[in-house]
Amino acid sequence: MKKEDTHYRLLPMAGAYNMRDLGGYRTIYGKHVKWKTFLRSDDMNKLTSTDLDYLTLLPLRTVVDFRGEAEKRAAADHLPQTVSKHIPLPIEAGNMSDIAHFDKNNLSAVMEEVYAFIVRHMQDTYKEFFRILTEKANTPLLFHCSAGKDRTGIAAALLLSALGVERDTIIEDYMLSAQHIQTKYDFITKDHPELKPLTTVRKEYLETAFRVIDKEFGGIESYLINNLEADIEKLRNLYTE
Repeated sequence: MKKEDTHYRLLPMAGAYNMRDLGGYRTIYGKHVKWKTFLRSDDMNKLTSTDLDYLTLLPLRTVVDFRGEAEKRAAADHLPQTVSKHIPLPIEAGNMSDIAHFDKNNLSAVMEEVYAFIVRHMQDTYKEFFRILTEKANTPLLFHCSAGKDRTGIAAALLLSALGVERDTIIEDYMLSAQHIQTKYDFITKDHPELKPLTTVRKEYLETAFRVIDKEFGGIESYLINNLEADIEKLRNLYTE
C-alpha cells in the first residue's frame, strides 16, 4: 500500500490532539463509511505548515466550526488553501444558561444535561450541518469545536447514525476522544482533578443524548428525518461503499 493510500483514524497532526477520520466504519447494510471524506477535530489554531500540507493533499474543501465567537477570536483556525468554505455554526455555552442546577460536585450530571440540551435545542444548527453534508462538492469536510468532543462528538454521532453505523460503534468512536485529549487538559486537571468530567468524554454523556432522542423524538431515524431534515438515503448513497 502506498503511503498516500494509508488510512489513519487519528491523523498525524503536530498541532491538533484529536483530528480523526470517520472512514472505515461498517454500516448495518454491509457497506463502510468512505475514508478521507469526513474529519472531526479539536481547534485548529496551532496547525503547522506540515499539518496544512497534509490537509491540502486530501484536498480539504470545507470546514464547519461549532465554536462561539469568543472561542474563535481567541484561537483562529489555520486552514489549508484548498478550503473554499469556512462555515460558522456556533453552539455557545451561553445558550445553555437555562440548565437550572449547576452542581459543581456532580459535573458528570451537568455534562449529561448539556448533551440533553444540545439535542433538544440546537436542532437548527445540526439541520444546517446536514444540509451542508448533503452537497458532495463540500467534501472532504472537517467539522470541529474547541476540544472536538462534545459539540463535535454529537455531530459525529448523528452523522454516523445517518450513514447506518451501529450505536455501539458510534460510542466507541466517541470514546476515542478520552485518550486523545487527555494531554491537552493535563494542565487543568493536575491542579483541579474535580474538573475532569468537563475535560473528557464518558459514554454516559452520549448515551444521555441518544436516550433523549429515543424517548422524546421517536428514535434516531425519526429525529434525523423529521427534526434535522436529513436525507439519509442520499447520504448513504454518497458516502458509503
